[in-house]
Amino acid sequence: MSYELDHIETLIARDIDNSLSPEEKEVLQGWLNEDETNRQYYAALKSTWALTGKADTDFTPSTEKNWEAFKQQITATPTRSIFHTYRHVLRIAASVILLSGAATAYFVFFRHPEVSVATLAHEKKTVTLPDGSKAYLNQNSKLTYAANFKGKERAVHLEGEAFFEVTQHTAQPFVVYASHTQTQVLGTAFDVKAYDVSQVEVAVVTGKVAFSNRDNQQEKLLLTGGSRGVLKDTKALEQTRIEDPNFMAWKENRLSFQDTRLGDVINTLQNYFDVRITLSDKDMARFRYNGTFDPEQLGNVESVLEVICPTMNLRWTKNQQGEYTLHKQIDL
Repeated sequence: MSYELDHIETLIARDIDNSLSPEEKEVLQGWLNEDETNRQYYAALKSTWALTGKADTDFTPSTEKNWEAFKQQITATPTRSIFHTYRHVLRIAASVILLSGAATAYFVFFRHPEVSVATLAHEKKTVTLPDGSKAYLNQNSKLTYAANFKGKERAVHLEGEAFFEVTQHTAQPFVVYASHTQTQVLGTAFDVKAYDVSQVEVAVVTGKVAFSNRDNQQEKLLLTGGSRGVLKDTKALEQTRIEDPNFMAWKENRLSFQDTRLGDVINTLQNYFDVRITLSDKDMARFRYNGTFDPEQLGNVESVLEVICPTMNLRWTKNQQGEYTLHKQIDL
């Protein structure tokens, strides 16, 4: 399950105040069960808040006022004992975190900051993770992870699509969280596609991964090189062989078609170039095409269409919306 930090901080504050509803307790407990770092943060906040019980009675929980006081406290020359100053600083820090719900303060005081890397349309990025593993982000994707992998797992959260080359570390599994799924590996190369929150696909190139629904980890698929797993909504897991030779085209920048239906060729081009292509006659989808395109030939979709169309006695047009249509040469 995905949790919003601001909401969790509010629940922690209410838990300390003993004002949680049964439903809220269940949500907070789920968050605590998810990760050791979450439990450490919770314990640290409770310990910090306990110190405030011994604090001066004139303390007023005004976020802006106390934050300014906190900054002055850590920069001004101390006039009281070190212990008293430390206690006062913790008290103000707890006020900032619990009363303002500030994610920034959370990262500053209690855990390693998170790193988020995102790509726009027609943009790709290569990310080197803290353990040396590499993530190749496809367009319109986002990857979030801790600046330093700590705890029992190396966790990353993905929206969109990425290919991972994972450094082996048996004692600390690598886990990709995408929508309602999780994929756990020890050392392998695989692709995760999660553009649609209702469907997540995992394709393994080498090695082995365990693919499962995050809410039902007892049922999982063990995927090896050349296999693909799919989970739609909360339905049963599906496993098939990888049959599309272009499933990694976005990363390799290479397209290969061997006696491929024109309908499938069009789908591949639409995904690769992020454009819309239609056929003037649906029967054209059954035409067969053979051809290979190397990186230098994939500058834009029009250069590819200029190669495909003459060999199949077709022509292409483009409308004002930037959409392409393929026609038979005899069509007027």
